[in-house]
Amino acid sequence: MLKHEKKITICNHYTDVRGTLDVKILCDLFNDVANEQTVGLGVDVETFNAAGITWMLHKIRLRLSRLPAKGEKILLATWPSGADRLFAFRDFAVCSPSGELLVRSTSEWMVIDLERRRPVRLPVSVLNMAAHYEGVTREMTFDLDPKSVTSEISGRRRFVASYDTIDFNRHVTQASYVGWVTHSLPFDFLSRHLLEELEVIYEHEILPDSEVDSTYLIEERDGKIHISHRVIDVAGETTHCVARSRWSCLPLGG
Repeated sequence: MLKHEKKITICNHYTDVRGTLDVKILCDLFNDVANEQTVGLGVDVETFNAAGITWMLHKIRLRLSRLPAKGEKILLATWPSGADRLFAFRDFAVCSPSGELLVRSTSEWMVIDLERRRPVRLPVSVLNMAAHYEGVTREMTFDLDPKSVTSEISGRRRFVASYDTIDFNRHVTQASYVGWVTHSLPFDFLSRHLLEELEVIYEHEILPDSEVDSTYLIEERDGKIHISHRVIDVAGETTHCVARSRWSCLPLGG
């Protein structure tokens, strides 16, 4: 299996009010290590852009046993985990120096035509990269059906696609979607709960200066908090992403 690893120290500005790694920053770090590997394999964004194509994330799923704390050292690994006609898969793992598995993630990517903003068949270079994973069973799959995410809501928060959320493709970064999904929740909720799992399906890109509403429906079952999320335009006509998250209550004194 073709794996790329990087040692990272959790800086203060990577963390939230509790001093643990913010999940939006975690996704930014995923992008950084994935880019390092794709550059070496010749399937990076700059190479693709020169050919009139680019990568676009379609799905991501994360399972979090524990988010590392400020000053903690981690080993972040990524590897191509397969491909089909239109989608390339990439997995991630975060471990402590002792080998404790902290985070496991899988993602599904499309290659799109920059001018038409439409998916194209995966280039041969991507299929060759994915071939390194042949015969290995993928440990994580995707479960979320976008049709199962209700339009009922418990609350919402509005966000603006400001300059700092826009990437080289001139649309909102995938990590910013994750931030808007999780940060839409009330401060008191986030202060008292721990994120255990998150799955996101990206449906429509968000362009600079757009305003969106991140809505959520909070439900409790089986001793856990389950939340359905949608990021929609303010008119409620376009769904930019849907997501599901699972949370546990923070232990007393935590």
